[in-house]
Amino acid sequence: MTSPAEAFGTEGQIQRARTGLRLFLSILLITSMILNTVVIITKSIPLIAVYMLTPALSSILARILLREGFKDVSFRLNSTTIWKGIGFALLIPMIICAITYSIAWFSGIASFQLPVGGVFEKFYHALGLQDLPTPLNFIFMVVVAGIMGSLINLIPVMGEEVGWRGYMLTRLVYAKVKYPILVSGLIWATWHVPIAIAGLYVAGTSVFLSVLGMYLCIVPFSYITAHLRLTTGSVWPSVIIHAAWNSIIQGPFARASTSTGSHSEIWIGESGLITALIIFIVAIIVSRATMRGTNH
Repeated sequence: MTSPAEAFGTEGQIQRARTGLRLFLSILLITSMILNTVVIITKSIPLIAVYMLTPALSSILARILLREGFKDVSFRLNSTTIWKGIGFALLIPMIICAITYSIAWFSGIASFQLPVGGVFEKFYHALGLQDLPTPLNFIFMVVVAGIMGSLINLIPVMGEEVGWRGYMLTRLVYAKVKYPILVSGLIWATWHVPIAIAGLYVAGTSVFLSVLGMYLCIVPFSYITAHLRLTTGSVWPSVIIHAAWNSIIQGPFARASTSTGSHSEIWIGESGLITALIIFIVAIIVSRATMRGTNH
């Protein structure tokens, strides 16, 4: 990725970045409100995949209207750093979920039961893995979900990431907005609020706690995703970590967990307090590691 100093170093260029940011957010607000209304009225889960395309659509329209081009989205895959970033992008969601759900299972917040059925069971039988010990069987399920889920969810997740990390984040940096990663995380979380209130995302016994937990999870997660984007110079690691996260936490870990009557959704899942704590710790580790790696 071209550095902010090179791409938006002058006052005029900074103003251009701010103009792009305002235009992007304005288009995003309008398109999101329209899609939100349709999704909430119809209660259509499949339409959420369409809603996920609004950030990319907004960034594309902003680029066209301002004649900015698309080069800085950066779909590069031509460096070791990028491939390492993709590797970490696959691994980090597995680590976060493994720690979070292990705490829940061993503490009695939720009980573990190996999921049966589903799209991945064919792989087990085809490879003769159905008789493996339960822990190994579940690990295999998580790895397959991470890799296959990243491919299956690629298009809707790109709909978000091309907008969030491919445009908004870099414009926040170039426009010299204070705390650009924090601001990007707050916008990202707020964009989820309407479907959360409608009960179509992170639904729980309390809408307030679901929304609060969602902010506590998404904002620190945005630090991890942003650092992968900025340090690799490619949008692919942020796409992969987002897709892998959705697939892993909504797939094998959610299916393997049964509530024990202690309101487990408050503690685990995409708005769980334990989830938020582990994401926060990992975000600190990732941030410090990347800062050391870039000598900041």
